[in-house]
Amino acid sequence: MPQEQHGPIASRLLLGKALQQLRSEAGMSGAEVARAMGFGAAKLSKIERGQAPITKADLHLFFEVLKVSEDVRPTLLELGAQSRRPRRNRTNTSEQELPGKNFERYLGLEEIAIGIKDWHPYLIPGLLQTPEYARALIAANPLLLPDQVKYLVELRMERQRALHRETEPLQLWSIVEEYALRRVIGGKQTRDDQLRHLLTMGRKPNINIQVIPDSAGAHAGLDGAFAILDAGNHLPPVVYIDSRGMNTYVEGVTDLAVYKATYDQIQSSALSPVQSAAVITAILEEPE
Repeated sequence: MPQEQHGPIASRLLLGKALQQLRSEAGMSGAEVARAMGFGAAKLSKIERGQAPITKADLHLFFEVLKVSEDVRPTLLELGAQSRRPRRNRTNTSEQELPGKNFERYLGLEEIAIGIKDWHPYLIPGLLQTPEYARALIAANPLLLPDQVKYLVELRMERQRALHRETEPLQLWSIVEEYALRRVIGGKQTRDDQLRHLLTMGRKPNINIQVIPDSAGAHAGLDGAFAILDAGNHLPPVVYIDSRGMNTYVEGVTDLAVYKATYDQIQSSALSPVQSAAVITAILEEPE
């Protein structure tokens, strides 16, 4: 039976989690395994956290050190092969040349995720942006060259394919401020096309869009945007926070509980999806 194909970043995360679980089940510490494999504990830690690929030779050595069952080896070897493949890149731009280098981890988490709950007070979230809106938004960054803008727009559109998968499409629950809907990015035509796109996407069974109206006043989300990524049984949930290219990941059980409770409170201040669609329609119908 063919293995599911993943991108290299997602494959590193999945493989790292699997290796960490095998090591834990074997009752060995990271230092013990690393010593037996002939390299430092820091290298093994990066592999287990999905921050670095593992060579085929090292993966076979890991199998021997932990006496991994022959039954599970082919799956892990395939993940290893996928993790070492270069990312598709339609321009000559490297992710390492762009702001927020550790954003690549988010790309892997997003690919694996079965559900995402995101909140943004100022902008339409990336998974729901049109190409024109995304281009206007990204090009506003004075640090980016034209090729970098082009690459980032293509990457954002590529990420949206998760919402349209034939099997198990990504479940997205997105909450935005009314202010984000009214903000004219790229001109009124681009803004209006973006709002029409939201109405179309909001009709999909796997997408829910809610709006916090201007009349809501103070609410739990005023500290800033964040997203909660749920990877089901593959990986523990993660909160992602992006602030001007400074990408932060929240993983502790206690902190995760705080963000989940905060999201629930934000949601309680928002209109229902049907009411939110009515607000979007009303903005489109406002006279110029």
